Amino acid sequence: MTATSTLNITHALCGAISLFAFAYKLIDLRRDPENLALRGVCSARLCTALAYLCITPSCYVRIDRLLGIPNVAELLASAFIVLSALSSHLNMIGWFASPGDIRCKVIRACAAYGVALTTMLVLFFRTPLPGEHPVDFETHFAALDQAGPFVIVFLGTYGLNLANTARSAFPSSRTIGRPWLSSSLRLTALGSIFVIGYLCCKLIGVVGRWAGTDRLDMAAILWGPLLANLGTLVIVGGYTMPIWGRRTVAWYRHHRSFRRLYPMWFALYRATPDIALFRPRSARPPWFVRDVETRLYRLIIEIRDGQRSLRPHLDEIAAQLAQRVARQACLRRTEPEATMEACVLALGIRIKGRGVLVRTPGQYQMCRPDPSLAAELVWLEQVADAFSAIERQERLSTLLDRLAA
Repeated sequence: MTATSTLNITHALCGAISLFAFAYKLIDLRRDPENLALRGVCSARLCTALAYLCITPSCYVRIDRLLGIPNVAELLASAFIVLSALSSHLNMIGWFASPGDIRCKVIRACAAYGVALTTMLVLFFRTPLPGEHPVDFETHFAALDQAGPFVIVFLGTYGLNLANTARSAFPSSRTIGRPWLSSSLRLTALGSIFVIGYLCCKLIGVVGRWAGTDRLDMAAILWGPLLANLGTLVIVGGYTMPIWGRRTVAWYRHHRSFRRLYPMWFALYRATPDIALFRPRSARPPWFVRDVETRLYRLIIEIRDGQRSLRPHLDEIAAQLAQRVARQACLRRTEPEATMEACVLALGIRIKGRGVLVRTPGQYQMCRPDPSLAAELVWLEQVADAFSAIERQERLSTLLDRLAA
């Protein structure tokens, strides 16, 4: 695969991801339109997406032909990147500057980046740059009487911005007490360092041309852009992590709890099929669960319903026998109380399967009630782990079968 085809894929992908991040953060900006940091984040992601659109080789050529100016797509991409750098700078000001200094710092930042952008425009149009070079623009026009000064101003402006971002984000990540925000700042600093690697590769290619060799061109043509792609993905992850990170962790925890409770729930379902709102397809817990939070909530309710359905088949004497078995079981990684509850539950399911009714039903309370759903879930997970361990041990299962008979 050539450098052109590689960059067609990677640049288009990073542009699409940056555009998605812009839309993702735009929702927050609509809720708080006066937030300078959110404005900076949204503007930076949008400008980055437009820059990737311009430097994608297939789009680069079309833009040049549409506007009738050779390599104008390079100028547009560089301008968008400088605007993205300005937006990131404003984001840092919104995050870390004191309210009294924000206005002054914003004006100074806009003025500095405005000077850099104007200088780039003058340097670009100072001399003709014939032919389209979407991949090797910097190295092909590296001479000081061509686009070399334009490239140096661009690399210097962007590099200073990235260094400022890393310098501001990383130390702050070590002092902030909010874990998700701290991780977000670390990723932002790490992504900025990767993109600094892109600038260094570009500079290596330019300096190599000044030295009269093209052996270093590959650093600027391929490795630099790939580092920029990687850095963009890390920065996007950092900016959006506080939202998707919490959601991902919550989904993972719910999914893990669902799979832990499922075997015990399925055993109760086989004993009392009427408890289930969603009919199971298999005895094995499914890997994919639609709306796992709702399904987990239903699972807790149905486990409680299944436990209540066992009360007519389980009296105090049977429960005491099951607890005696649990004390002899010595299951690892399970609490003694959870092991006792699991043994009582397993015995009750077996007794109900034989259709035996006790004379004084309802005398045994199956599980301790807890007003907190989170605490109840933790308790049921412990019981479910013990229940699964008991069912896997042939000796204990045989002993419970004898008690049920």
